[in-house]
Amino acid sequence: MSIKTDLAQKKRVENYIGIRNEMLANGYIETVETISILKANIMALVTALPIAVVFYVLYRMKWRGYSLFGMWDIVAFIGLSLFFIVLHEFLHGFTWHFFCKKKWESIHFGVMLNSLTPYCNCKEVLSYQSYLLGGLMPFLVIGVFLFYVSYFFGNDLLMLISMINIIGAGGDTTITLMLLKYKKALILDHPTECGFIAFTKQ
Repeated sequence: MSIKTDLAQKKRVENYIGIRNEMLANGYIETVETISILKANIMALVTALPIAVVFYVLYRMKWRGYSLFGMWDIVAFIGLSLFFIVLHEFLHGFTWHFFCKKKWESIHFGVMLNSLTPYCNCKEVLSYQSYLLGGLMPFLVIGVFLFYVSYFFGNDLLMLISMINIIGAGGDTTITLMLLKYKKALILDHPTECGFIAFTKQ
């Protein structure tokens, strides 16, 4: 891990401690909900894969023929896949920044070097609805919406990319399930792990 990454993580942890102390002083109860990257990937198969399968079946019911991928299709697939990895995290931050007092100053992008996993971190406490919306935005935009575009035009390449992005958002759908019992809580993105901290008023 680089020195720059260490400093960024240290600032996020310090920010969390400051918010935690303030919330506890104001009578909130803290509950930490995290999940390992490995478990998140496994849960993606449980929470997102069934959705991808249903969408694929619907697509094939309408578009029965298969398009053979040529060289340029493969190049486009690789390029778009890399682009959507970046866009996935941007959509988290873009949505959350609307609900932050400091806007983009409260949004941090980075990569977990131990697992080469990109991430977006929000450093402000958000309402349940705001945090949920930002968490699900990549799933909705580059998963579900992209599927509808491919379904309308019968584009196998876009359909395949939408399936990958739906499954790729499996960590987000897993976090969504974890969030369901905290509808009355204020939510803070966890500073170092995959998950969040819920602050519930006593």
